Amino acid sequence: MSQRLFATWVAAVAASLVLGAAHPARADVTTECEFFEISAKAGPKAAIDGELKPVERKLKKAPFLTWNQFKLLSHSKRPLDKKKPEAISLKVGTATATLIEIVDKSKVRLTVTMEDDKGKQVVNNTTTVEAGDYVMFVHELAGNEGHLLSLTCK
Repeated sequence: MSQRLFATWVAAVAASLVLGAAHPARADVTTECEFFEISAKAGPKAAIDGELKPVERKLKKAPFLTWNQFKLLSHSKRPLDKKKPEAISLKVGTATATLIEIVDKSKVRLTVTMEDDKGKQVVNNTTTVEAGDYVMFVHELAGNEGHLLSLTCK
């Protein structure tokens, strides 16, 4: 066997060993999350948009008692892939959600950031959410108003 043919054969064997030793592909870690962007303010008459039914109980408890009028600004569902920031479309400002990990098969740990309409970061929080539960992120605005982002993941 010529030296050149032998070197080619050795390279081919080495490549097949490296490829054969690769770990089997693991299932990607993902989750599906639902986002509700909400405006909040105090007014003479209490009002909660019907589309906010899933979070209505939370809105009627502290710390949200400052406000009694809640309006849905936007609603979206987004898949989140582990450690990949996902932009969340908002009517006011921007938001990003990043799946950190799945915990105990029924919870997700994620990081959420929000920026106001001027680009200033107003929320940067890492939290663990039980599947089906809702977590609320709040940005208090001037004039006794609020900008809320609520989410749940499956």
